[in-house]
Amino acid sequence: MFLGHFGAALAAKRLEPKLSLGTLFLAVQLPDLLWGAFLLVGWEEVRIDPGYTAVTPLQFIHYPISHGLLGMAGWAVATAAIYYSWPTRDTSRHWQAAALAGLAVLSHYPLDVIVHVPDLPLDGDGTIRLGLGLWNHPTATLLLELATLAAGVAVYVAFRSTRHPLRPGRLAGLVSVLVGIYLLNFFGPPPPSVAAIAVADIVGLLLLAAFAAWADRRATTAELATSRVRAR
Repeated sequence: MFLGHFGAALAAKRLEPKLSLGTLFLAVQLPDLLWGAFLLVGWEEVRIDPGYTAVTPLQFIHYPISHGLLGMAGWAVATAAIYYSWPTRDTSRHWQAAALAGLAVLSHYPLDVIVHVPDLPLDGDGTIRLGLGLWNHPTATLLLELATLAAGVAVYVAFRSTRHPLRPGRLAGLVSVLVGIYLLNFFGPPPPSVAAIAVADIVGLLLLAAFAAWADRRATTAELATSRVRAR
C-alpha cells in the first residue's frame, strides 16, 4: 500500500496536533524507508518479476527486519522512545504524541496485509506469512488506495488545529504529488533495477516527509493572533 499509509498519517495528525505531519509521514513509511536501506546493503531481497501480481512486479523474497510483524513492533517502540527522548520545551501531552508516533509505524503492517500476497512474515522467513492479495485486483486496489487517502484528508480538513492550521493550497499540492506518484507507479513500466528501487524509495519518502512538514508547518505569531481575533 502507498496512499493508504499517508491517509493514516493525515488522520493521525488531528488526533495529536503536537505531532508534525512530516514526522507522521516518516513514521507510517518507516518500514519502507528501512526496506530501501536494507536492500542497498543486502540485508533484504526483492525480485523484479513483471506479472507476479496484477498491480506490482515486485516479488518480496526476504524482508523480515523491515516488514516482519515482530520487527515492525520493535521499530515502533524505538520510534516512540526516540520521540519521547527528543529534547523539547513543550512537554504537554508528550507521552501521548510519542505513543501515537509508535502506533503510526505499526499501522504499516495491517495496511500492507490488505494488498500484499502472502509474503509478510510474522517474524523470520520460517514463520507464517500474511497477505490478502488485493494486488491481484487492480481496480479494487486503486479504489481502496484513493479512498483511504481521501478519508485521511477529510479528517485532516474537518478537525482544524490552531497550532498547525489548514493551508488549502499546500495540502492540495501535497495530495496531488502523492496521487501523481502513485499513478505513475500503478500504470508505469517496471523499475529498471533493485538499486533504482531502493534509491527512489529512500529519496522519495524523505522528500515527501519534508513536503508534508512544510505544508503543515507551525502557525506563525501573526497567524495565531489572527485566529484569536476570529474566535472572539
